[in-house]
Amino acid sequence: MKKRITLVILLLQTIIFVAQEKDFTSSIEKAHHKKAFMNQKYLKYDIDITFGGKNRLTGTITQEPGGGKIKIEKNNGEIILFDGKEVYSVGIKEKDLAAARFDIFTWSYFLGLPYKLNDDGTIWSNFEENKWGTKNFDTGKLTFASGTGDAPDDWYVIYKNPSTNFLEGAAYIVTFGKGKEKAEKEPHAIKYNNIELVNSIPFATNWTFHMWSLKNGYEEEIGEVKLSNIKFIEEAEFVIPTKAKLVKPL
Repeated sequence: MKKRITLVILLLQTIIFVAQEKDFTSSIEKAHHKKAFMNQKYLKYDIDITFGGKNRLTGTITQEPGGGKIKIEKNNGEIILFDGKEVYSVGIKEKDLAAARFDIFTWSYFLGLPYKLNDDGTIWSNFEENKWGTKNFDTGKLTFASGTGDAPDDWYVIYKNPSTNFLEGAAYIVTFGKGKEKAEKEPHAIKYNNIELVNSIPFATNWTFHMWSLKNGYEEEIGEVKLSNIKFIEEAEFVIPTKAKLVKPL
């Protein structure tokens, strides 16, 4: 009898957790109009990235909504391209190739984060409330199955505004090039600001990056991304350029 009761309790806990996960992710997807976003053919936008008071990247990104293909055309003439299988670069020095691979996947992922919550390999846990600025927001921890993407050891704490269901921000670690142990010593947070509607779909046109702790939420600012000229387009090219270099994973 005791064993049966324990199994029933475990089953009920599993049912409750699954319901929490579905409510948490689906409410964000609905608020951000996931279906309408994913039904678009291509997305194009200008991006300006600054960290530590220095410009990291200025240019234009063209991508499929789900990130299946991505192209970054920098204002200095450099190009980074993901054709759906491999990453290529044009005009980028050998010492900067690892950073190029980071760039092609990171910024498009941050833009599409509200639509990536149920991608293959996503694992959810720790649904609770945590501080974000002066308020407490609903949060869930997102981790990834082994072999997912370039950095499966990354994790995110997703912050959802309970009033709007918008994804207001996320804490995260960057294990790319450094490993999980080192990355967890300096977790960061992205805060989404200045919502604008494009075809009735909300986009944060300003992202600020911060130091982060679970106790305090986002802390001092360390970087900023500005988006402009956001538009959906019907045609785009992802042809591998002449003299392009293959950018291999680390």
